Amino acid sequence: MDGSLKIIHYVGFISKGNTCVQILPKIYEKSGISNDEEIKESMAVLYKMIRYSSFNKVLQLPEKIDSKLLEQDLLEIFIEIFADKVFRTYSSRMYREYIEIDENSSFIRGKIKVPETIRENLIRKDKHIISYQSFEQDNVINNVVKTVILRLLGVSKSKEIRAKLKKALLFLEDARKIDLSLNLLNSVRFTRLNKDFKTVYEMARMFFLNLQPQNYEGEESVFSFLVPVNELFEQYLYKLFQENGKYQVRYQNKHRFAYFDSGDSLMMVRPDIILEKDGKTAIVVDAKYKNPGYENGAYKNINSSDLYQVYAYSRIYGVDKVALIYPSFDEVQPVKQTIVLKDVQGKYQVIVYSVDLKGDALSTSLDISKLL
Repeated sequence: MDGSLKIIHYVGFISKGNTCVQILPKIYEKSGISNDEEIKESMAVLYKMIRYSSFNKVLQLPEKIDSKLLEQDLLEIFIEIFADKVFRTYSSRMYREYIEIDENSSFIRGKIKVPETIRENLIRKDKHIISYQSFEQDNVINNVVKTVILRLLGVSKSKEIRAKLKKALLFLEDARKIDLSLNLLNSVRFTRLNKDFKTVYEMARMFFLNLQPQNYEGEESVFSFLVPVNELFEQYLYKLFQENGKYQVRYQNKHRFAYFDSGDSLMMVRPDIILEKDGKTAIVVDAKYKNPGYENGAYKNINSSDLYQVYAYSRIYGVDKVALIYPSFDEVQPVKQTIVLKDVQGKYQVIVYSVDLKGDALSTSLDISKLL
């Protein structure tokens, strides 16, 4: 091992101690913009794709974000969003739940546990083992949130964000720092009574699961958030197709197409996106996060393997139109190009297009609806 770190096809970050490695989506190759500006734009693209992805079910990132925030590490952005959510949630109301308490007391409340009282208080006749319910802030949800905030205070390097975390802690004075485990985190159930606290709890859970020092030397916590960039791009396009409403949209729908003589399934395909009209497949879309190499009026970087893949989709799904969609690199404006594939059965159209990830999502959604 030479101590180097190689990460391919993933975006996100890995943070340990005072070191944070950030992996951003590539959106420039030839542009002459400054490095700082490129980082800021790449961060904005990553933020947008995460917000449109399934990962946002936990993160629930706001639609708009201060441009100054994009100058920070993604980890700091996540921590600040978490601190703000804790503050807003607990400033609206404090979460309490009934906790069963057993204690040996001279005062009677709840019910007396007679067998236990006889066994424990042979001499002290004035005392009783009692059991009662108390409406407490000292419960699992509050304790988990407080414990994670205390951990994050040692992770964040931002004075302003640490101040926000401390401000959020003021609402959790009666909660305790506890030892966290996966079993404890999975024990919590949400109902109509505590659903308002689900978002902050799930975020706290996410932070805990990624703040484990396992498999690393030393005691410093390692926090990582790494996701396949192609998966983010697929989900972003899927949401855009959903929003324009022109088609019924399916994401990674499995389709079995190869069978043994016995009828047992041998192989299946799972296209990125299927667009349907009136219940029938109209277009199969394949998303590729790579530079399609548009220059001199044509896409120069379309691999034969990409064409073989969409050609197979056209035959398996019985459609004469498929699409390859890429991100636009540098300052290239989205351009549509059509490739015609021929075989003995006929002709098939491959629509090649690139989307501007730096642009407005609504405009992009309208553009791709016209495209197909």
